[in-house]
Amino acid sequence: MPLSLASTDDGRLLTATFQGDFEAAELRAATLAIVDTLIARGTLRLLLDCYDAHFNVPTVNVYQLPELYSARGLSRQVRAAVILPKDGYHQELFTFYEDVCRNRGYFVQLFPHKDGGLAWLSGS
Repeated sequence: MPLSLASTDDGRLLTATFQGDFEAAELRAATLAIVDTLIARGTLRLLLDCYDAHFNVPTVNVYQLPELYSARGLSRQVRAAVILPKDGYHQELFTFYEDVCRNRGYFVQLFPHKDGGLAWLSGS
């Protein structure tokens, strides 16, 4: 599971960079690591960089992600910018993820490139 986490902007931004292929169990493990890091550091801005990643995950697993956030106690003040895979791989999963998160009170926005996501996060 190639996932790297890095804090920038004096710890106010967490960047999670995904690379390679991810199945459901790997996505869940990555999600737990990201959520736990956000909570431990008190970070409210998140860049999920999926530009070089492919997710082979059933829709039901994506649907359950906000439930996991709530169960872990993640603040609904967190804003997450999601950078879409460069080749558009399973983009429908990302659109569904954005909808599910917003419907449950989490601020998630999709972007084709990192610059757009960073600009959105810095404006919040």
